[in-house]
Amino acid sequence: MDDTLPYPFKPGDWVAGIGDHRRLARVRDVSRDENGAVLLDLWLYDPGGTRIGRESPALGGPRTFEPCCDAAGWERIARPDFPVAVRWVEDEGGRRVARHHVGPALPPANWSRPAPRSAPAAQPSDDTLRRALEAIAAGHNDPRSLAAEVLGKKT
Repeated sequence: MDDTLPYPFKPGDWVAGIGDHRRLARVRDVSRDENGAVLLDLWLYDPGGTRIGRESPALGGPRTFEPCCDAAGWERIARPDFPVAVRWVEDEGGRRVARHHVGPALPPANWSRPAPRSAPAAQPSDDTLRRALEAIAAGHNDPRSLAAEVLGKKT
C-alpha cells in the first residue's frame, strides 16, 4: 500500500476508544490494509495504567498487543493521567454518562513513515588485512610480529 500518504496516528500516540466503552491504548505501529484503511497495533491499558495485553483470541498471533485494529474506532488523546477517574460527561448524543474521562481529542498527527535507511557503503578490500588473515589461517601464531607486519613496522 502507499506509505507516502500521511497517517492520522503515529507510533507512541495515546488513543482512546470512541463510544461508550472508552478503552485506553498506546499505538505500537501504524499500517494500511489493501484498501487503504488505517490499521493500528495497540498496547491496551486498564484505567489504572497497567498494560493488559491482548483481549481478542491470539490464535497463534501476538499476545502482548492487539494487532490490526481499525483506526476509525480510536481518537488521539494526550497522555492520560493514571489512574483515570470516572466522571460524568456528555456523550455524542448530548446525554450525561459516567465514563473514564481522558480529556479532549487531539488533532490528527499527519505522520509519514520515515524513508528506509540505505545500507552502509561496502568497505574496500584491504590486501594487507587479507594477507594477515591468510597467515593466521595457515597457522601463524605470533601476534606481535603479525601486527607489526600488518602495520608496516619493522621488528
